[in-house]
Amino acid sequence: MNSTRKNRRLAVVACGLAVAAAGVSAAMLTGVSAQQASEAAVATPVAAEPAPDRPVTVEVTNALTRVINQSRSVAGRVEPARTVDIAFQVPGQIVTLAVAPGDRIRKGNLIAELDQADFELAADRAQASHDLANSELKRASSLAERGIAADSRLDTAQAQFAQADVALREAERHLSQTRIVAPFDAIVARTFVEEFVNVTSAAPVARLQDASEMRIKISLPEELAAVARAAPDAFDIAAAFPAVPQYSAPLTLRSFTTDVDPTAQTYDVEMAITGDVDPRLLPGMTADVRISTTAGNDRQQSVIVPVSAIDTTSRTVPSVWIYEEASSQVTRRTVRLGLPIENEIIVLEGLTGDELVVSGGWWRLSDNQTVAVSGL
Repeated sequence: MNSTRKNRRLAVVACGLAVAAAGVSAAMLTGVSAQQASEAAVATPVAAEPAPDRPVTVEVTNALTRVINQSRSVAGRVEPARTVDIAFQVPGQIVTLAVAPGDRIRKGNLIAELDQADFELAADRAQASHDLANSELKRASSLAERGIAADSRLDTAQAQFAQADVALREAERHLSQTRIVAPFDAIVARTFVEEFVNVTSAAPVARLQDASEMRIKISLPEELAAVARAAPDAFDIAAAFPAVPQYSAPLTLRSFTTDVDPTAQTYDVEMAITGDVDPRLLPGMTADVRISTTAGNDRQQSVIVPVSAIDTTSRTVPSVWIYEEASSQVTRRTVRLGLPIENEIIVLEGLTGDELVVSGGWWRLSDNQTVAVSGL
């Protein structure tokens, strides 16, 4: 009996211990699950909402209107339209040198001549061979037509005549090359040889300067070169010459070199003298070139904007970007430019003087784009 009660108490104690152990295990599992959930929440970042695109920030400034001096002077140098070194194409002895430095010659005038004796003999020899080959060809043709001679003889005669004809034309060409004549109206700048001197082919005999058109070469700074290339018709250009007093000449653009001088940061421009050229004017003389806006576009009040506001790279004509305060948007507007003055430039057409123009950052813009501004 006592043994039975003792066993029941032990069973009750064992059940209690089991229940307690189960509670502890459940609590531990609950804590571990909560900790894992908390760590998972920390490890998983919350996706941030994308920020809206920010508008491009540009600098703007006011277009101004004021009276300014619209001309500039630059130094230039007179140059011929072209300079050519003339040479014989065959070797020989010079027997005639018909020009001297400084001579003005017309197209077709004799410059120099070689001894022609050897060349005439060669031409006569080629002519004799040509005549003999021609006679043989006629004889072979007649015999072939009558069936007396074989066709091979006619073929040989034809080939010999063709060779003789080439030799004759070559000899005549060499004979004609013993004389040098002026290829155009020119000034003889200098001569390189004397009479009775033996020369080789391609050795220069005289230097000719094309006098049919005289040109003025000037160097423009980069800010003026950009405008002159974009709108060359916006300027009146004239030259005066210290060595030729009381003579001035209007100029027109002929060529524009885009290879910049790395030292002076300038661009070479060639202008041609229009109208009659004073005979006293010579290549190498200095010129005072005055560049001014055309008289028809001269205004008492001129619209001025910063040079940095001119977009000259995106199109063939210059333009500016206009900022509208009401909409905070920009639009492109084509303009016609005048002369630059230090860091500013004249606008002849396209602006009235009361606009806000983009003076920095326009290379990132497109029409009707919304922007943020600085500089106001």
